[in-house]
Amino acid sequence: MTKTVADIVALNAGIASFQKLDYGMDEGDWRAAEGVNKGYAVGLWEGKQGEVEFPAMPYDEACWITEGRVALIDSAGGRREFAAGQGYVLPKGFAGRWITMEDAKKFYVVLE
Repeated sequence: MTKTVADIVALNAGIASFQKLDYGMDEGDWRAAEGVNKGYAVGLWEGKQGEVEFPAMPYDEACWITEGRVALIDSAGGRREFAAGQGYVLPKGFAGRWITMEDAKKFYVVLE
């Protein structure tokens, strides 16, 4: 099936609203778009300094840190840090600890 300009999803403030998240630290999310079959989601996350454990991710998540600094620690103790201007892909199945070292924002795309 051919796609047209009518199939383009604009990412702007009219699509969704900001929501406060409750995962154990001061954070929120603005989801700009998601697929009809929930196969993807695009949004902007922001959080204050803090940390939280999280279970195995049920999807891949591509992220780009736009402000601040964060760290990810895996279950074996391995640690990676990312700062504004850096990106990463968090693979499906990754579990560990998220640390917001400096108040931060990230642009993300979830791929299920």
